[in-house]
Amino acid sequence: MRFTRAGRVSLAAAGSLAVALTAAACSGSSAGTSSATTAAHLEKTNIVVGALPVVDTAGLYLAEKEGYFQHAGLNVTIVPISASPQAIPMMEQGKVDIVAGANYVSFFQAEATGKQFKILVDGSACSPDSFQVLAAAGSHITTPASLAGKRIAVNVLNSIQTLLTNTTLQAVGVNSATVHYVPVPFPEMAQALATGKVDAISAVEPFITSAELSIGAEPVMSTCTGPTANFPVSGYFSTQKWAQTYPNTARAFQAAMARGQALADASRSSVEQILPSYINNLTPVQAAVVNLGQFPTSLNAAHLAPVVSLMINGGLLSPQFSLDTMLFH
Repeated sequence: MRFTRAGRVSLAAAGSLAVALTAAACSGSSAGTSSATTAAHLEKTNIVVGALPVVDTAGLYLAEKEGYFQHAGLNVTIVPISASPQAIPMMEQGKVDIVAGANYVSFFQAEATGKQFKILVDGSACSPDSFQVLAAAGSHITTPASLAGKRIAVNVLNSIQTLLTNTTLQAVGVNSATVHYVPVPFPEMAQALATGKVDAISAVEPFITSAELSIGAEPVMSTCTGPTANFPVSGYFSTQKWAQTYPNTARAFQAAMARGQALADASRSSVEQILPSYINNLTPVQAAVVNLGQFPTSLNAAHLAPVVSLMINGGLLSPQFSLDTMLFH
């Protein structure tokens, strides 16, 4: 089924700034304490966050812009990363404290192999238009069935993209085993599609919008519908050792992020304004038509459980996998 941008994009703000600030004030943040007082209780005040340049991390950049980290006593340095699994060795070496926008599938798989992480923040959940498979205009790839046997670009193999695509294909009766996944960084997907390196791309925002506007790519299938509707996509992770060593710092980061997430979830205009500041080549015009997912403001096992269940059903995790031990409260 094809989706037209006119039919699936609303330029109306998701909520007013006043609503966002009210939600942020109720999110358990440290609004009543000064940054100096808060910092005195922190084990560490300077932290480095590795972040993907995607819409998922808007709450992080809003928290920085609005001074929420500073108010919590933190000095946060954000460094861009191209794929969240690449940050795992950086975390282990102490070069990065927290990874933002990390896809749950890759980190849950790493946890199952003996790595030990803590989830600090539930970063994003998809919407029907924020996670899609697209093909080139005139390619005759117009339905999920026509994806059988095709090459689909994904940012990371065996990730949230492949899991959601496989699940959606299977739900409509397509054998997902016939699909060939090709690793292509998000910023290079449109070019790979235009030059025929791949037949389709599994993209997130803003790369969906970019591919549509730059090469006329057309949506073939939403991978956030039916069994994957409102699916948790990404989170903010630290190593278990880091969280145990700096628990007050981790809590301060959570409090600041709760405010950033609340603002992102309630105020589309705030997200539109922040996106071009950290996503290369994204214009304000493009930011105005980017599709947004959801920005959760709390962390709980019930919301993340579907990821684990789908991974177990897909043979990506053992039934003995424990999510509860990963949550940092």
